[in-house]
Amino acid sequence: MMTFDQVLVFHKIVEKGSFKAAASDLHKTQPAISFSIKKLEEDLGIELFDRSSYRPALTSYGKAFYEKSLGVIQSMSDLEQLGQSFQQKVEPEISVSIDGIGLNTDLLTYLKIFADDHPFTKLNMSVDILSETERRILLGEAQIGITHFLQDKSQLEIHLIGHVKMVPVMNRELYKQKKIKTQHDLQGIDQIVIGDKNPSGASFGLLSEGKKWRILDGQFKREIILAGLGWGHMPFRSVERELKEKKLIALEFAEVHSRDLAINLIRLKKHHFGPVAKKLWEDLISFHL
Repeated sequence: MMTFDQVLVFHKIVEKGSFKAAASDLHKTQPAISFSIKKLEEDLGIELFDRSSYRPALTSYGKAFYEKSLGVIQSMSDLEQLGQSFQQKVEPEISVSIDGIGLNTDLLTYLKIFADDHPFTKLNMSVDILSETERRILLGEAQIGITHFLQDKSQLEIHLIGHVKMVPVMNRELYKQKKIKTQHDLQGIDQIVIGDKNPSGASFGLLSEGKKWRILDGQFKREIILAGLGWGHMPFRSVERELKEKKLIALEFAEVHSRDLAINLIRLKKHHFGPVAKKLWEDLISFHL
């Protein structure tokens, strides 16, 4: 039966150009190298090398075998590196929960670079809403969270990493149609709000009186508002173009106005991180949204 050691010997001969050089590189005797290849050829029932010249040359079978076996060698190399990473206590995976309003291109770009730099740790990212990020951290479902909405701060280590400007907006045509002049005029129009999954969860920017349309998707909320089916608060960066193009109107009243929300990096207090999670945490502390 063919073994990985035989395949490795075969590759070393091709790579080094001779049985002698392969033996030296693998710290084996030349007879051991020759025996390994002879056994491999017997198992396969073919000749991999043409030995009629001074240096061994691949036969047509040998060339095909070499091309197919490249993936095996790479996979074994990856497994060896993975094993070494485990010896260094590198975590197999890290879960990060990000509130939807905290997402931006710079953060996603950084996380992709970080994931590429740590190929043996799977970075599980979830985009959550309102109190869901805090809940996942408290229950240990995620190790690192990025959110504005915090209720049980006593159990958390918290670092401010930025602010997000939330702007109440309405479709321009709806604004004209309803002849919006005062905050009272909004009461007959659906306020589009993200509903919290948790019974005792968070809320933001609710008009004390008025109709509510609760949904669970921030992108859907944006589309509903753009379609003129209601009004609601949106991160400024997500509607900046539509405001400039005057497709949307920014509302400004006593209870309904723009405001900056603090975005926090959170984890459980005294939670022990492995080397990769520790690096990610320290990098994110210095990150500015």
